[in-house]
This record gives sequence, C-alpha cells and structure tokens, in this order.
Amino acid sequence: RSLAVIVKHTNTCGVALKDNIFDAYMAAFDCDKKSAFGGVIAFNNNIDGKTAKEICKIFTEIVVAPSVDPDAVVEFSKKKSLRLIVLKKEFLSQNTEVNFKQVSGGILVQEKDVRQVSLEDISVVSSKVPSKSEVADMLFAWKVSKHLKSNAIVFAKNNATIGIGAGQMSRLDSTKIAKSKVESMLNEKKNKE
Repeated sequence: RSLAVIVKHTNTCGVALKDNIFDAYMAAFDCDKKSAFGGVIAFNNNIDGKTAKEICKIFTEIVVAPSVDPDAVVEFSKKKSLRLIVLKKEFLSQNTEVNFKQVSGGILVQEKDVRQVSLEDISVVSSKVPSKSEVADMLFAWKVSKHLKSNAIVFAKNNATIGIGAGQMSRLDSTKIAKSKVESMLNEKKNKE
C-alpha cells in the first residue's frame, strides 16, 4: 500500500494509506489544503509523473520518497524552490534511534518509540461495538496521533485523516480545530457538486 504524509512546521496536516501513490497524496492533501501550502510531503513508494504534476500545483518545499520516475523528476525540476530527496526505505526503518532534547544544564536522551498499537491491545468498553472499518480507522488515527504534538486529536476515515488538531494546551481546543478541518473539507466537496 502507498502512504503519503504532508507535514507543516513539524506537525502532520494530512496522512493517507491507499492502493496507489496518487490516491494517497490526494486523500492526504484533502485533509487540510491550506496547511499543505509550503509543506513537506513524504511517501513510502515510488512517485510517478501524474502524482508529481499534482504536487506541483501548490507551493511545496520538500518531497521525500524512496524513488522517483524520470517524468516526475522533470515535473519537479520545473519548480526551482522545490527540493527532492530520495531516501531509501531501509534508512527510515531503523529501530535503534535515540532522541536528544536540550534542556537547561544538560540533555535528555530517550529511545525512539517504535511500538505499534494493534487489535490485541484494545478492548471495547462501550455499549456500541465498532465495526471492523471503524476499528481500522481508529488504529490508523492512533498511529498518526503518535507522531503529532501534545493533545493530538485525529479524525480518520478509510485510512485517511480528515481532521487533525494538535499542539494545543487543551484537548478541547485540538478537537475544535480537527472538527473545523473536517467541516472545511466537507463544505469544499459539497460546493464542487
């Protein structure tokens, strides 16, 4: 499966896992088109020309992928300020990393959190039992929220984020932001119909 992640100011503003790279990018972009402007876009698979052409429709700082088709390179080269980084998947799958944070008088060292929440880790405690697709979306959202700033709220549907709120002092504020992103996306789609 193909994964697309759009990052702005070290926070994710769109993530999608789809059957092909183009659909993954479009679903990630739909989550928050405003925040994607000037962002970094990362992929887990090869970028084709069709996807590159779509990416070039907005200002993008950096594109990262394990490989890129020649016609995609041609598209990206038309954007003078865009930086293309080809990074092998093996580099990204290192599990022995440590994170360093500078603090007054020293540093904090922490091992990278590589643990993933799975179906076996959860239990339903509500009277409503979620469907398989709802559980899959919850696990997807959980994985995305792990990489966001504090008090992260992620709304997801069909393996794509549809609203993200993060980095707020209050989870309620993060929820309001995520909800407003969903409403913006739905209104835009409604206006196109």
